[in-house]
Formats: sequence, structure tokens, C-alpha cells
Amino acid sequence: MSQLHHAIVWIDHREAKVYRFTRDDESEVQVNSHTSLQRLHHRRGGWEAGGNLQDDSEFFRRVAETLGEMAGIVVTGPGNAKSAFKSYMDHLRPNLASQVFTVEAIDHPDEESLLALGREHFHVDVSSASKSESNQPVL
Repeated sequence: MSQLHHAIVWIDHREAKVYRFTRDDESEVQVNSHTSLQRLHHRRGGWEAGGNLQDDSEFFRRVAETLGEMAGIVVTGPGNAKSAFKSYMDHLRPNLASQVFTVEAIDHPDEESLLALGREHFHVDVSSASKSESNQPVL
């Protein structure tokens, strides 16, 4: 029997940190936007969530791909990138969007705070052994 995977996504317009976890394991994936703020003037068709800053659909696509099949997702971050990412998923990845439990404003929390928020939402207790392994940087 496979375990359910959950994810918490912290996203702004420059980077996203995706923490995927089960009861026994966790991992972090960082996705960087390759588009500088000066180049975000090209407007894509109608799905954007609004605001002055156009959204990078290629960046959102790469973040969504890191999620794969999830039993539940919490999307967090400062500003409006989190809502724009949710809007992107609503329009282009509806099956994935249906797994989003909530979208919450969080400025720049540390890894443990994000994982605690995920455990709170999904009632998942991550073992201490896997937490210490996941803190190793991936080069």
C-alpha cells in the first residue's frame, strides 16, 4: 500500500520551495524563475490573477511539475504569486488544483515552520530520522 504524499509550496515571483512529505519521508525541491523582473512585460492570455506584475507561466509550469500526484497541497508565500500560481493551476492543471487545501500568506518562514504548517494541515507526523536527512543541501 503506497503512502499519501502531501506538499507545501512557498512561492514568490523569483523562486518556489516545494516540500513533499509522507509520514516516513520528506524532500525539498527549489525552483528558480529564469525570468528577471525587467523581462516580465510579455503578457500571456487571460488566466493571470491580476496585479501589476505579469506572471511567468513557464515558472509556474515547472513548479506544478514538481508536485506530481499529491493527496493534498498547501500554497503559501508573500505577495500575490501564491494566488497567481493557484489561478494557473485552476485553469491549466485542474486535477492538481483540486488537491489544494488552502492558500495562505506567509512572508519568509524557515523550513521547520513550513513543515509544521504542512503537518498541521495534513495531520502528518514526520519522523525525526527523515527530518535530519532532509536538511542536507542538494548540490
